[in-house]
Amino acid sequence: MPSARRVRWAKFRVTSVSIVALAILLILIYKLTGGTLLEPKVTLFLYIGDATGLSVDSLVRVDGINAGLVKKIEFTGLKDPIRIVRLSMQMERQKLDAISTDSIAQISTDTLVGDKYVDVTSGKNPAHIAPNSEIKFRDQPDVMRTIDLADLERQLRIVDATLTDIEQGRGPLGQFVLTDTVYVSLRKKFVELQGAIVKAKQTTSMAGGLIYTDALYNKLRDPFVTLDRQLAQLQSGQGAFGKFLRDPAQYEQTQASVQGLRTAITGVHSAEYIASDSMYSDWNRTVSNLIQKVDEVNAMPIFSSSEMFDNLNGAASEMRKTFKDFHDDPQKFLRFKVF
Repeated sequence: MPSARRVRWAKFRVTSVSIVALAILLILIYKLTGGTLLEPKVTLFLYIGDATGLSVDSLVRVDGINAGLVKKIEFTGLKDPIRIVRLSMQMERQKLDAISTDSIAQISTDTLVGDKYVDVTSGKNPAHIAPNSEIKFRDQPDVMRTIDLADLERQLRIVDATLTDIEQGRGPLGQFVLTDTVYVSLRKKFVELQGAIVKAKQTTSMAGGLIYTDALYNKLRDPFVTLDRQLAQLQSGQGAFGKFLRDPAQYEQTQASVQGLRTAITGVHSAEYIASDSMYSDWNRTVSNLIQKVDEVNAMPIFSSSEMFDNLNGAASEMRKTFKDFHDDPQKFLRFKVF
């Protein structure tokens, strides 16, 4: 029979292990609930038209952060198509500070086929929602409902036909994937390009001659060499222009000619005719007298009337007639009369 001391020690061990196990269990439950097990909870309501995809314990998120769970889903009995179902959401009280009175809720999913949840988006009103209040609901279009199935089927058929052509080697892409036709064609073009490059490298071709010989260089260099040679000749005094640049005699001769021309111009400028008005006055007076004489001659009767001209013309006619008669019959004018 065990002693009393052993019995007391066994009870102490059992009690200690039970207390530690209970503490570990409580800590585990606290951690699994996200540390909100002992925090106060409040209820908010949301009226929707269809609860498909939602269930009890569906998540409630505020601006993407988990803030509660859906605890009850029930019919309202109302005729309004967007208030047929009422969701009772259990929220952490401290999360109400992030939900304003103009916040809206939508039913969303993480993926196209994932579980749905209540997604609350905070508004801009500084006032916060009160416990047991209603959050406004805004429906969003269902992705599957907005997809045009006929168009989707047509697109899928096009993709399937394209994949079939590739699989059977039809078309450029199919030939590229399953055959070596495209590869051979590309290789042929690269071979032709390589041949053209090799041909261009030959000095017998025009491009090769320009690239690998100095023909173009010499053609461009010759004018500069000629110009350099001509400048060197000028610098050394060769040629007429070079002598003019190097020998000052021609420059001095030209300068002397210019100086003589300048002296002649100065002499003309200092002449009496240019320097004074006396010769100009004499010439002007002489010309005036000549003009007066011409006017006087022009005013003579011989020029002012035709009478003298007519008399002279008549005398000339008589004289011409007399000369004609004398020419025709000179005996007529050579007869002598004897007294």
